[in-house]
Amino acid sequence: MMLQFALSTLINLSSLQPEELVKEADPIPDKMEYKNMLFEYEQLKNLDNIIYSLSEDESSVIRTRHEEFVKSMTLITLDNNPITRTTVAGKMFAELLSRNILSMEAITQGIDAVLKNWNDYLMDNPQFFSFIAAIIAPLLLSQNAFFDFNNLKDLCTSIRPDNSSKFFIEVLNKILSSKETQNIKEQQGGILWIYNKWRTSEYVSLDVFMPNNQINNFFKNDRIGVFLLSIAMYDKMKLTDSKLLYDILSSWINVNISAEIIKCPQFVRALTIAIVIVGSKSNHSYEDFFDHAHVKLLICYIRSEPLPEPEIQAREVQCLYGIQIMSAVLKHPRGMVLRLFHKLYQNSIISTESFELWKKEDEFKAGFDEDLETKTMAVEVLNSFFISLAENYSDSDETYE
Repeated sequence: MMLQFALSTLINLSSLQPEELVKEADPIPDKMEYKNMLFEYEQLKNLDNIIYSLSEDESSVIRTRHEEFVKSMTLITLDNNPITRTTVAGKMFAELLSRNILSMEAITQGIDAVLKNWNDYLMDNPQFFSFIAAIIAPLLLSQNAFFDFNNLKDLCTSIRPDNSSKFFIEVLNKILSSKETQNIKEQQGGILWIYNKWRTSEYVSLDVFMPNNQINNFFKNDRIGVFLLSIAMYDKMKLTDSKLLYDILSSWINVNISAEIIKCPQFVRALTIAIVIVGSKSNHSYEDFFDHAHVKLLICYIRSEPLPEPEIQAREVQCLYGIQIMSAVLKHPRGMVLRLFHKLYQNSIISTESFELWKKEDEFKAGFDEDLETKTMAVEVLNSFFISLAENYSDSDETYE
């Protein structure tokens, strides 16, 4: 099998110096030794022996060959019950990185060396990308390892960008399903965590992992699908002059995004998120949020064609959810939600009925679990807005009579 062959040839004896070849004290770690290391960490959470071998033991081959240690340990996890072991290996790497035992370069190059032969490994193991992603997730989730999406970019250099799309999706899915991001009532988890990690990674461009022409192939109407769309649209917006934004972004959407996705109400959520990110990076007063081009874009994609009223309302509600989610991601900046809701109302982007519908929705929707759990804070700061909305609606009724 390819994996067995790869493991047996990981450390090339010919690279050793002649004097090293005769040293009996320099045994090359074999498959069982790596398994024992992994088992000891998994069962006892003990890294002492591994740290000693990697940093202090002068007779240890792996003391000076950290990249090969990472590569070998990564390949070992693909044997027997890989889901458990890949996660364990990822936590081990994260801890060794946080203690400055392994360098970032050793980890990224060691795993990239495995990914480089992805096509061969995939023949033996159809879930190869998923298993490697399970190693990466603990690194990204670690609070002490300081591993971000820029490091992920370096880690999959050999497969970017044409073959990294599936791998990137697998990494995002592993993050969403991890226990560390499950309970957002106690911490910012789930998709909020992913947006925050992306922000702290200095807004790395989506196309380093997924070219624009592949978005349609990997889009699903869920949190990750909206995340991908919002990043892609933001990447385009940040490089475009505001005077040209409407024409350029509309053209880009028509070329790169399928009509089926554009018709999805969550497309408006993604567009709104991209607009909010643009505004939040350049302006903190919220006065210039939703400028002329943004308003024109939202109106276009909310009412791009004659639609039944319920479908228009569904798109309008998704616009509000986009603001709600980004408010949570940005840790509820004071005045943000209230100001943006007023802007949407003043520019006739959202109807009174849709504001009320958003406020009253109290059911979870598959793939968007954070919607209700992030709504409480948003609704609390909108009390004055909804009072004003009710008064305006009442006045309009009296005028009509």
